Amino acid sequence: MKLFKHIAILLVMLLVAGTAFGAATTEESGSGSTGADMLAGVDPSGAEIRFWHNHTREREDGLMQMVARFNETNEWGITVIAENQGGYSDIYNKMITGLAGGEVPELVVAYQNQASGYQVAEGLTDLTAYVEHPTWGVDDPSDFFSGFYLADVNAQFGNERLGFPPNRSAEVMYYNQTWLERLGYDGPPQTWDEFEEIVMAAAATSPAGVGYQIRTNASNVYSMVKSRGGDIAAPGGAGYAYNSPELRESMELMKRLYDGGYATKIAERFGDQTAFGNQQVIFTMGSTSGLPFYELAVDAGENGTFEWSVAPIPYTTSAPQVNVYGASVSIPETTPEQQLAAWLFVRWFTEAEQQAEWVNISNYFPVRYSVADGLGSYFEENPRYQDAFSILQTGDSSAEPPYAGYDEVRDLAEAAFNAILDGADIAETLAELDADANEVHEIASP
Repeated sequence: MKLFKHIAILLVMLLVAGTAFGAATTEESGSGSTGADMLAGVDPSGAEIRFWHNHTREREDGLMQMVARFNETNEWGITVIAENQGGYSDIYNKMITGLAGGEVPELVVAYQNQASGYQVAEGLTDLTAYVEHPTWGVDDPSDFFSGFYLADVNAQFGNERLGFPPNRSAEVMYYNQTWLERLGYDGPPQTWDEFEEIVMAAAATSPAGVGYQIRTNASNVYSMVKSRGGDIAAPGGAGYAYNSPELRESMELMKRLYDGGYATKIAERFGDQTAFGNQQVIFTMGSTSGLPFYELAVDAGENGTFEWSVAPIPYTTSAPQVNVYGASVSIPETTPEQQLAAWLFVRWFTEAEQQAEWVNISNYFPVRYSVADGLGSYFEENPRYQDAFSILQTGDSSAEPPYAGYDEVRDLAEAAFNAILDGADIAETLAELDADANEVHEIASP
């Protein structure tokens, strides 16, 4: 398969990069040390840190102001230089090139599976010792949402911590409260049986003849599996478990709705937002980062205004299961002083005061429970954001697998979902998905 050949070539490049980069940095960074010993005697004073990020417009302006304040106030005289390096894919490609040439930034934004790709080349610092250090570590680990805090601990690499979360988003269900009440329902469905019933009822009164547009991407696949008590990751970093009863049940439900004409696929990018704003569908599912765009879609809707908000996606477990996602920041292997300096900026950025500021700038979720205490006015101005935040506080959060190769697996999962809707046999398709995903995992593992 071309996919696997592409992965194999990429991994060869990464391994070559690891050889070249490791030879230049291992002695300098003291990477053989473990635990708190590796930080003994390290002085970050005066260190200069380049931070590769992807933020633009208002988010970049706000980030630059925060960085300037850190540079002016930190006690070690650390200087952070924040540089926009394009989108996530642009940054990934630049990092691969940088690893091969021994030129990398001291701090870089990275999705968990991208960080895994860098670590195949042994290019990142395991942050466990930093996070847990009695002097340099985080002040209160219990204040972090567990699904956020643990997302960067990677079983594929012996539970090394390959990043740390500066913010997150979550998968939620957007719902039309006005339409629900017209149908005789008080609020959004909590179970999948209720969801199916309401979608069918809404389709009968929808100007588009459907009640839901199906989101077929891999994040929605993961969310549906978790909502039924399953997982797509095999225990202990062993690979994937797509051929499961939970995923079969999810596919069977979506197939029933699709074949019955009660649901359709999303026809174009962000078409589900437009359909929701036009009151053509009663539900959609997507990221909380889309809240401002849904508000614009509702305001511009062709069929009048209505009450709407977000809720957990339906579930059969005892509590809502929340798929939380977003890029973390990783610290490449450079020098002990620069690595510690980069971590001190990350620690500062994830303190409650800075997190509250970043919420106002970015509309992302903060990573700490206690940040809610400083968001009173923001909640008042953004009640649907508060509804979304309450889902985090009441549900069980978890993240998609952080494994190297997961980008390719995501494509496989989405293709399988679409194939099933188009008539492919569910059992055969999931068995093939499981086999292909695990072949990717085997090739991509260190």
